[in-house]
Amino acid sequence: MSKRRQELLAVAADLFTPATGIGVSFSVHFIGDVYLSEILLLLALPAMLYLRGRRALRSSLKTLYFFMGLWLLGQVISDAFNHTPIRDSMRGAGLILFFGLSVLAMSILIGHNEKRKMLFFVGLMLGTLASVRFQPTQATVDYPWKFGYAWGITLLVLLIGSHFYAKRQFLISGLLLVAISAVNLMFNYRGPILEILVTLALVYPIIPDQIAGLRLLPQSNLPRLVVLAGLSVIAAATSQAAVRFVTQAGYISGEAQAKNESQEKSGNLLLGGRPEFAVGFQAALDHPIVGHGSWAKDYKYFEMLNDQLVENGTIEYDKDFDLGADGLIPGHSHIITAWVWSGIAGLIFWAYLACFVFAGVTRFAILRPSFVPIYVWLLIAMLWDIFFSPFAAGRRTLEAVLIIIVADLTNERVAGGKTAWRRMGAAVRRPALAMPITDGPISDGPH
Repeated sequence: MSKRRQELLAVAADLFTPATGIGVSFSVHFIGDVYLSEILLLLALPAMLYLRGRRALRSSLKTLYFFMGLWLLGQVISDAFNHTPIRDSMRGAGLILFFGLSVLAMSILIGHNEKRKMLFFVGLMLGTLASVRFQPTQATVDYPWKFGYAWGITLLVLLIGSHFYAKRQFLISGLLLVAISAVNLMFNYRGPILEILVTLALVYPIIPDQIAGLRLLPQSNLPRLVVLAGLSVIAAATSQAAVRFVTQAGYISGEAQAKNESQEKSGNLLLGGRPEFAVGFQAALDHPIVGHGSWAKDYKYFEMLNDQLVENGTIEYDKDFDLGADGLIPGHSHIITAWVWSGIAGLIFWAYLACFVFAGVTRFAILRPSFVPIYVWLLIAMLWDIFFSPFAAGRRTLEAVLIIIVADLTNERVAGGKTAWRRMGAAVRRPALAMPITDGPISDGPH
């Protein structure tokens, strides 16, 4: 392939990448919700496989593909066993297939290419903010910050903060993260407060490596991770205390105060009680091997959720309580919902992926590459979502990108098993890497 053609393909890929980020926020309805990002990736995938197919089949992803295939098989078996309606079966299988196709495509498009990863996040930020205006939901109308502007603006702040971090201007970068946490706190958007403060604890030099020649931190990785774990616990406790303080001091709206006070009675403030998790867990235990099938419905669990909400004081008892139109089994969790729908195969996949992401977070905390704040923040958010948020269709492309970001890191090793407490971008003192990070074109010929 000529150099000119390679350059044109590289430019096309650079333009295509932010378009997929924008497309994460816009969907069309076909059986289920299909997002513009997935349509774009599906259309481009044949050409990607022809030009750089080997990138999609890298060794660091083979185990994930195996467990994803097992998850799909488990879903098919569960739907057949439970006589799931064909429409729901198609939606359940489609969710897994589109997720897998997104991982394949993103492995080719952004794998080992830091520039395109940032371009994707820029597109994601623009699309998120644009969707508030052009494709708002009822939740956006009711809670414009939490379900509207918060995600895009927080992403913008993390992008800017990562830029300053790459320039080693840690104070400016850290203050930006603290500032957006304060804004989220005043709007009672609790999850990002925890995630950002833990990010600060993991990747910012809160404790210096040494002072006046006196070493404060151990050189080997394991003791450093213990220190980071301790800082993360302190960060989590701080976020909990901050939410409690603004609630008791009356700095947030009356509705938010009442919500926090009610949920604190029923559990951890940051977890918000999560009765859906408990009910979904019980549903999974009732059919732990085969599951209940795609989009499983059973009014028994819906009634259990209502009873728990009444017991917690979240809602008042109503003998005429409307069970809703479908009776979908609650879950509010990637891993619990997958267990409910596809049985043990879904549980195994998401348990593996949670370990995969956690390993990525710890590795980023040690290696600290240039744009580590946005990576770690998103990975911590993904870990949170695996346990405490539904696997909404709009999450598929973003989580595919995060999987590739972690997979890229697995080929990097620290020389001698140790690394200095510095970011990888620091010249001279950076650890040796087994794999180069390149910004080359998407194609160097067919494979």
